[in-house]
Amino acid sequence: MNRTTMNTIQRPVGILAILLLVLQACSTPAEEAAATDAPAHDHAHGTDTANAEVSLTPEQFAALAIPFVSPEWRTMEGSIRLTGRVMTSPVSKAQVTSPITAKVVDVLVDEGATVTKGQPLVAFADPGFFKLQEEYLSARAQRTQAVAELERQRTLLAGDATARKSAEQAEARASELQARVGSLEGTLRMLGVDPASLRPDALHERFLVRSPMAGRVNGIRVFLGATVDPTTVLLEVIDLHHFHVHLNAYERDLPLLREGVRFPFQVMNLPRGRFEGELFSIGRTFDDDGRTIPVHAHVEVGSEQLVEGMSVVAEIPLGAERQLTVPATALARSGDRAYVYVDEGEAEGAHHFRQVEVRAGVASAGWVAVTPFTPLDSLARIAGDKAFYLRNSLTAEEHDH
Repeated sequence: MNRTTMNTIQRPVGILAILLLVLQACSTPAEEAAATDAPAHDHAHGTDTANAEVSLTPEQFAALAIPFVSPEWRTMEGSIRLTGRVMTSPVSKAQVTSPITAKVVDVLVDEGATVTKGQPLVAFADPGFFKLQEEYLSARAQRTQAVAELERQRTLLAGDATARKSAEQAEARASELQARVGSLEGTLRMLGVDPASLRPDALHERFLVRSPMAGRVNGIRVFLGATVDPTTVLLEVIDLHHFHVHLNAYERDLPLLREGVRFPFQVMNLPRGRFEGELFSIGRTFDDDGRTIPVHAHVEVGSEQLVEGMSVVAEIPLGAERQLTVPATALARSGDRAYVYVDEGEAEGAHHFRQVEVRAGVASAGWVAVTPFTPLDSLARIAGDKAFYLRNSLTAEEHDH
């Protein structure tokens, strides 16, 4: 390898030793973790430093006292912690409206009440409702007359006693009234009125809007005496058994997630509750924040205790799998990227390390599963510690150039 192409740190030995002592004294493990685990998003892996090298003078190498380890194949079983919020699914929330313009005469439920499917929610009365019943009865009577006339014309046509045109007109009139009656019947049924029960002397004075599903009443927006139209939302009904959890995953987490996995989660405002979900959808586009990808889950246990918008923390199990691993201390993280440093030995008066980018996976007992972007021999020696300093040294050298 041509060492003239390597990034080489050439610093006065005394200054480096003092700098290392200051860094080691001031940086706590928690601070290092905070500095290296920042969830900054990066859509692609860089190639400018994928195989970069760090070279240390003998004095620098001795001052760092880097221990060496080798990657190990281990059976890893762990979990990923994701945060998110409780959401209603498209089929778990219904907005209730009136089919026609009418005046509210009674609100039959209270905010937060549990209702069954078909239960009356709001009562209405309006002159337009009476007019609708009148139109239906009139159309029904006209249809009866038109059907009788059609039969008469068909009888006459069979005996050649009338023109075919008259029969066709009678048939068109009967069809028109049949359609009109059918339309009015549909509207009356939407209002909870049985069309067959209507008589000129027995019109309904009011109609009811009923719940389209079983659930909990939420957000009542009307009051007595208010006149509403079909665009006015009266209230909402939420099905307590079909809540979703919307979780936020970083790009690096996606290869570890699988649909169909059940997992426990905690609700921030209900610390003593027991909740369980099942992943059913892993997003393929970034959320509005541009940094995370949505992951959706059905709530399988505890749905009846939830309220839309509650904050949750989920532990997604990853199962057991044999994977290539390195000690957590051997990883240097930078946003979504992670690196290990392979020992290249001494040459030309310096000690050399080759930077290898990896995808970090599940962590357990101080070891982290990794997937290298370039070949990484399990027999290779890597820096078992000080990876954070090697990464910073390489970055500083690049800035100097």
